[in-house]
Amino acid sequence: MKSEVFLYRFFPFFFFYVALIGTVIPRASVFTQFIGGTIVLLCIYYYLKSYLSHNIFTSLYVFLFYLAILLYFSSNLMYSFSNYLSTLIWTLILPISFASINSLNKLKKLVNSISLLALLYILNILICTALGIKGKSYSGEIFQTGNVFTEGLNSMTYVLLLTPLTIYFNPKYKRMILLIAVTIFILVLIQFKRISIISTGIGLIIMLLYSQNRGKVLYSLLIGSLLFLVSFPIFEESFNKQKKARERRITTQNIEEEGRYQETFVVIDEIIFSSRLDRLLFGKEIFNSPGNYANGKYGNRMIHSDYNAVLHGSGILGMFLYLFWQITLFLFYRKIKPFAKSFLDKNLFDVLNVLFINFLIIGFIMAISGGINAVLFNSIRVVILGALLRIFYDAAKNQLSNKKKKIA
Repeated sequence: MKSEVFLYRFFPFFFFYVALIGTVIPRASVFTQFIGGTIVLLCIYYYLKSYLSHNIFTSLYVFLFYLAILLYFSSNLMYSFSNYLSTLIWTLILPISFASINSLNKLKKLVNSISLLALLYILNILICTALGIKGKSYSGEIFQTGNVFTEGLNSMTYVLLLTPLTIYFNPKYKRMILLIAVTIFILVLIQFKRISIISTGIGLIIMLLYSQNRGKVLYSLLIGSLLFLVSFPIFEESFNKQKKARERRITTQNIEEEGRYQETFVVIDEIIFSSRLDRLLFGKEIFNSPGNYANGKYGNRMIHSDYNAVLHGSGILGMFLYLFWQITLFLFYRKIKPFAKSFLDKNLFDVLNVLFINFLIIGFIMAISGGINAVLFNSIRVVILGALLRIFYDAAKNQLSNKKKKIA
């Protein structure tokens, strides 16, 4: 199986797999360990198979190597190692994507594969609701979502932001794609997952700010808004129930009492203001935060925010590497963007350009809520970033090659 085919199949399979955990497949069972281990090995295999030497990934490799060294100092090696492998899966997806998605046809197949998750998400909700399968939800009176609350909702944010490119590649199905997008937005809204809603909103703002085709964007948003308003009576009751269930959690006082808010100050105090230089530089207990911060005040609660988790587990050195490998992608993108712009179709370039900025920024926003060891939505982000960088890179090379030919 070719590396690009592995990527096409990875996302539907992994979504289906995560949806079954906790509903059909027992958590932390031998089966989950087997599947998880197999996915790790497959990612390593296809990474090696499609390996393409390029310095834009050097900082990522240094980051992963650095975290691997810190595993040795964990008091719960297997727990830390398990979380590390989850992180390794989605980070390896980035270079695999860059190496294998080297044409618009392959990019189209990848986009369609990821967009398929929207239908799987809707199907998951319908089946769970019909069978009475309860998942993670803030209100037991609304739609149940199997076991993909966080991974599913955050993934849907990326799927929504991917809609313009999905439409570009599939113009005949524009109306159906918009209808599905509105349905997904409604489901995200009903669940009141704050980071998903905020990320989607910021993504739409980025589209309006950076797109050269604002008219088309506004038209699509207008159609989507009309569909939303027309269908509102259908889900109004569920929306109100969820709003009532969430009212306390969105007050200023509650936010200040929330673990994600409090953990930030705890981590800063324990790492940044630590009297120990080694803790400041290298942190403590990588991917093993439960019971190991705030003197055990929060019990077995893990640190949620990715920034807090990285800082606490790997110190300021780890935080620098975590941010730098992502900034490197942007610097490379900015370098090749002018050349790619002259080679690619104007409308396509506009869609790809906005999408790259969107996925890069939204990743930083979602990291506030946490999920560095969550495979699905992180993989969606990096596989698109890797693919877009390769399309831009090849376009830039072709443009420079044409210029040299003209000069000759």
